[in-house]
Amino acid sequence: MPAPVVAAICYRRRNGKIEFLLVRAKGGDYWTFPKGHVEKEPSELPWQAAQREAGEEAGVSGAIETEPFTSYAYGKNNGREDDVAAYLMSVESERKPDEPEREPQWFSPESAIEKFAEGRREEKYLREHERVIREALARLGRQAA
Repeated sequence: MPAPVVAAICYRRRNGKIEFLLVRAKGGDYWTFPKGHVEKEPSELPWQAAQREAGEEAGVSGAIETEPFTSYAYGKNNGREDDVAAYLMSVESERKPDEPEREPQWFSPESAIEKFAEGRREEKYLREHERVIREALARLGRQAA
């Protein structure tokens, strides 16, 4: 059985507005969230894996929720699909990423949705990424209330 796939939905509040951190997918064809597999050795909790991926791919660290707030379908080049558990992470510090080719960048929610449409991503997965942004905003709005 393949290892679970997790993503860190990295955000910050700047000038009273929420921004999301996106990275380029391997190959650089499109934008996505930092994500990867949970490592079995050493054994890693899913939220720890999401936090690790955020550091490796985007060079960020911060407070991460220990339960996923949603999951989404992610299409792979081999025609298969991953079910990705998404964890909200409030970014507290930034450094140079371990994988600089990922080109991490901050975007407003609207700009992030526009970035998802770049490249050759299938419509289904574009909608899945948009939904994650909307659900993250709804959850963050509830936290602020």
